[in-house]
Amino acid sequence: MKIFIAINQARVLYDFKRELVAAFLARGDEVFLSFEEDFRAEYFYSTGATVLPTPIDPRGMNPVRDAKLYLFYKKALRRVRPDAVLTFTIKPNVYCGRACRTLKIPYFATISGLGVALNAGGALAAVSRALYRSGVRGARGVFCQNESIARYAVANRFASESQIVRVAGSGVDLDRFPYLEYPAEEDQIEFLFIGRLMRDKGIGEYLECAKRIRASRPNAVFRILGAPERGCDSYGAVTEAARRGLVEYLGYKTDVTPYLATCSAVTLPSWHEGLSNVLLEGAASGRPLIASNVPGCAETFDDGVTGFGFEPRSADALVDAVERFLATPYETRREMGRKGREKVAAAFDRNKVVATYLDAVSNRQ
Repeated sequence: MKIFIAINQARVLYDFKRELVAAFLARGDEVFLSFEEDFRAEYFYSTGATVLPTPIDPRGMNPVRDAKLYLFYKKALRRVRPDAVLTFTIKPNVYCGRACRTLKIPYFATISGLGVALNAGGALAAVSRALYRSGVRGARGVFCQNESIARYAVANRFASESQIVRVAGSGVDLDRFPYLEYPAEEDQIEFLFIGRLMRDKGIGEYLECAKRIRASRPNAVFRILGAPERGCDSYGAVTEAARRGLVEYLGYKTDVTPYLATCSAVTLPSWHEGLSNVLLEGAASGRPLIASNVPGCAETFDDGVTGFGFEPRSADALVDAVERFLATPYETRREMGRKGREKVAAAFDRNKVVATYLDAVSNRQ
């Protein structure tokens, strides 16, 4: 088969779907990859897949650029004539999906999260829903990464129930993220935030929490791993907090394992998620989770057993959850990490997610 995969950026494909690319190649498929090139593009050139550099602005709202993107997809699809197309992330779902429907090419969309635009409310959300509907509605299958997304997709007529395929997020690579021994009982307790530096990831609440907790617990360390997000202004707040000694900002890292090894808990105050890979990877590594009680985060932990949950968009709620964690005995924290590993290994193995995609593409032609 000829498989065409459209996604916004090479790094996103690398982080979350490279095993899927490998699985298609391993079964002898001819694979074409459409994405904005970045530092991860080189990896895909070496796989034997055909890379199609794509003029996509993942967060931009320029209608002229988006029209050009749609035309790019139509031209590329006419040239390749794939047997199946898989689209990931918002703009490929919308514009590549529309091109597939126009050209009558079978395609499969993945809704990994509702994103900023659909959660914004008002006119922006209404326009975004209309665009999404136009791109996704003709798909042979619509993969949804949590039950809340599946209900939203059906309620807003993105897809019918018969089109929905439920998957456990992108899953977690259990070999890449092995269980790590919990840090020895220490005077310093380390919290780790991993994510894009943007408001909807709860970075503001995390910075406020660090400020309050360190006022009474100066031995608590708050670390941040992540790159600035285009169009978001949180980077300045992060660097200022780092300058004041409230947090340690470590930038973007291709390998987060050394930082998971030293942390006491992975913390994510996100406002909305598809299904958080950061939390899955943290739990797989044997770390308790401190995360907001929103769909996409709540599925990754059991409150009081493998982590602590709290209401989103509230620094007060995050502080309370962190204080609960600090009051938890060391041995209990370590056991929470062990149980977290068991939970994700049983329910979120990436190999099972890949198998679901392969089965759907093979059986829904």
